[in-house]
Amino acid sequence: MKITDTLGVWVEGAHAFDPQAKVTRIFWYRLPAEWIVDGALPRERRETLVDQLYGPGWREGNPDGSRYIILALQEQVLTDEEADGKPWLSDRAGFYVCDTEGDLREVVPSEL
Repeated sequence: MKITDTLGVWVEGAHAFDPQAKVTRIFWYRLPAEWIVDGALPRERRETLVDQLYGPGWREGNPDGSRYIILALQEQVLTDEEADGKPWLSDRAGFYVCDTEGDLREVVPSEL
C-alpha cells in the first residue's frame, strides 16, 4: 500500500493543509488469505489497515487540533507469481503481518 498524506491544522472551523507538504510512504503486508476477494482488498479491510497505521481516533484528529489527511492511497495485491519474486526485499518501507482480527505486527522483510 502506498499512502500520501499531509498534516492539517484547525483554522477557523476546518482543517487547512498544504498539499505541497506531503509525505509518501510504502507499506508491505502479509494478509490473511480470506481478506482478498476476487484478487482485491475490499474497502472495509483497507480501512482496517489504515486505522491500524494511524491509530485509534485518527479521523477525528489529534488533541492539538491537527489531523492527518490522506491525499492518495494506492494498493496492489500481488499474484502468487509476483509474491514468489519477493519484491519487498529490495524496498525501504514498513513491513507488517496482519492477523485475522486486523491487528498488525511490524516485521523484518524476510518474515513476509
